[in-house]
Amino acid sequence: MRILVLFTAALTCVLAGELPEEMREMAQGLHDSCVGETGVDNGLIAPCAKGSFADDPKLKCYFKCVFGNLGVISDDGELDAEAFASILPDNMQALLPTIRGCGSTTGADPCDLAMNFNKCLQKADPVNFMVI
Repeated sequence: MRILVLFTAALTCVLAGELPEEMREMAQGLHDSCVGETGVDNGLIAPCAKGSFADDPKLKCYFKCVFGNLGVISDDGELDAEAFASILPDNMQALLPTIRGCGSTTGADPCDLAMNFNKCLQKADPVNFMVI
């Protein structure tokens, strides 16, 4: 639960144009943990923010790791868009239609689902889409 609260605070700060050191450290810790867990090439992650998603199994599982840690995708591949929506702070409620609109995303496995969910979110709202 602590990671959800910190992540939500980090998102709020990003939208406000500020990211305090504690939030940067939290996001970096989540990033580093998931990179270590999946072995993804770190260079494949940042281009996703602009909609350039490499067709890489490790990248897919990196996103599953991030969303799994946030409680958005379960280990058995269940997407819970409402869980994602529930962690949004008040000033980010405008993102709810995008999140809910991507709530029916599917995938061949949990990693594929996470990638497809990311692609949906980025396509639906490229201005506010971010990757950790």
